[in-house]
Amino acid sequence: MKEVDPLLTSLFPFLCVFLRTTGLFVTAPVLGARFIPVQVKVGLSLATAYFLLNAVKVAETPVTLLGWAGAALGEVAFGLFMGTCASILMAAVEVAGHVVDVGMGFGLANVVDPGFGASAPLMGTFKYLLITVIFMMLDGHHLFLQGLAESFKVLPAGAAGIPAAWAEVALGAVSRMLLVAVVLSCPMWASMLITDVALGVLARSVPQLNIFVIGMPVKALVGLTVLSASLGFYGIFTKEISLSVRNILESLLGVFAR
Repeated sequence: MKEVDPLLTSLFPFLCVFLRTTGLFVTAPVLGARFIPVQVKVGLSLATAYFLLNAVKVAETPVTLLGWAGAALGEVAFGLFMGTCASILMAAVEVAGHVVDVGMGFGLANVVDPGFGASAPLMGTFKYLLITVIFMMLDGHHLFLQGLAESFKVLPAGAAGIPAAWAEVALGAVSRMLLVAVVLSCPMWASMLITDVALGVLARSVPQLNIFVIGMPVKALVGLTVLSASLGFYGIFTKEISLSVRNILESLLGVFAR
């Protein structure tokens, strides 16, 4: 086995911290959005790694290049997994927006999501941007920095990897995502259900009325009214998402602490 260069050995702690930080920043909500330039992400990763370097535990430095490569891949994989689990919860906003769009008749009016660069529901994009702003105001992005710092207490730099119980953590994130999506969309689909029942009764009472013509604008008007009335509760929804993100990160670190 080829031994690692002494210079690379001295840089091992910083490189491991930097790789785990980069993996998190690439996939984490808000920080990993596509509209944030790569240079900014790399710069933030370098600065964060520099400030964390003296406060983290470091595993034993591998003596071979193969061992160093395995440690580097483990750090990147762990950072990506942390960010992905947190991003799953933010996907709840997109799921809730899709339910709302279908109910309001906006299902065909998709737009480009600036966070992921893909087609997304109209109301889903609006809710995602709104909740992102509130999430930042509540210092939700600090959760990732705290989780990153805590991860080095459980897993020293250079000793990370994908946990054996990764499926358990991923399923927990998905279940919380579905719960948050249902809570976010509940007022809207409930109002759409009541509107559909009312339109059905109206169609039976007044057969001469073309319910298909008036149904679409009525449902859109009711949907926008309910959405406007529920905006005041989005702070509570965002706090729930922040709490779920914290729980996911704690569950992930708890798997390694067993």
